[in-house]
Amino acid sequence: MTTQITGREPRLSLQTNARGEQRLSLRKLASMLNILPPDAVSLPALDEMLRNEEFYVRYNAAQMLGRRGDREARLIMQNALNSGETPTRASVARHLYGFSWFSAEPLLRQALKDHDTRVREAAIYALCDLRELNAYQLMTEILKAEGDDVKMAAAWGLRNSQDSAAVPVLEAVLSAEDPEVRIKGLEALGQNDTPEAMPVVRQAMNDPDPDVKYAATLSLLELAGEGWLQELSGIIGRTTGVTRQQILRGFFHATNYLKIDVAKTQSADLLIDALETALLDDMDDVRMAVVWPLAWMRHDRTPGVLKRAYLVEQSETVKAHMVRVASSLMSDAADEILQDALKHSGRVRQVADQIMQDRGGRPPIKYETSAMHASAGV
Repeated sequence: MTTQITGREPRLSLQTNARGEQRLSLRKLASMLNILPPDAVSLPALDEMLRNEEFYVRYNAAQMLGRRGDREARLIMQNALNSGETPTRASVARHLYGFSWFSAEPLLRQALKDHDTRVREAAIYALCDLRELNAYQLMTEILKAEGDDVKMAAAWGLRNSQDSAAVPVLEAVLSAEDPEVRIKGLEALGQNDTPEAMPVVRQAMNDPDPDVKYAATLSLLELAGEGWLQELSGIIGRTTGVTRQQILRGFFHATNYLKIDVAKTQSADLLIDALETALLDDMDDVRMAVVWPLAWMRHDRTPGVLKRAYLVEQSETVKAHMVRVASSLMSDAADEILQDALKHSGRVRQVADQIMQDRGGRPPIKYETSAMHASAGV
């Protein structure tokens, strides 16, 4: 196919223009490729643009060839995969999703064997965009032996997928060595919203990294909602230390942004029992993490539990934290705890004084100390 040149086309120029001529920078050329129909640019021009040093020119040229999706475009991209530099091969691999599976599979397999990680990552993104069973199966096969960078590409590429066939791919992502990659995979599973994702995320609760356990807690609550709270109460009750702390953080954060009113769920009493157990943990950070859900839940039992925890707490840091959180979240126990804190010294008194200052000097409601102890069951 020949292209007629009229002489009026925009052209790249580094020299001063003569009157009536148009200048076109590489960045403007890349922008034009975004708005032109696929057949508006000749194939030889696109072939040349694929090898350009300017990222946007190269990327948008590959995207235009993918939009064409015909045999001629495929041959150009195949040639670029065979002979192009790494940036060219990566740009081509990223846009192979524009072709049918029959046409794209050989090129995708070739890109997935490339020695450069960037090309393999781009091929994974293309497979994610294909959104079909063959693509998911190929990714599951490939990721078992791939490094963390390529697995991260799969986690990002499937972050909005709600296809159950994507779950085995994300399960392979969870085998990454880097906890950040596993966390990203769990985030994608939380958004997957299919029953198949539940057992995979539940298994991640056994991950040795506490931050991954936190991410798994968030994802399980996203997938199952309040239906998982009964199981969660058992996990809180039998774990200890940093693991328990991260699970408690995940529980508090997820129930808040998912707008789950824990106090009104069938598992409320079981969860309060688990939180009471967690208050006995030797780690200060765990007891501090328990305070947030206790102060936030509007349940008949929680004010008494919080007051008892405050009265028996030996750590000044944890005790001051209880005063601050109870007041900030407006727990029903807040005024009694604040009144007692004003009688203390050190860090506890400093926090109480700051709360009073923030209130403009308005004193808390007065309670008899004996009444506070009685209501707390101490």
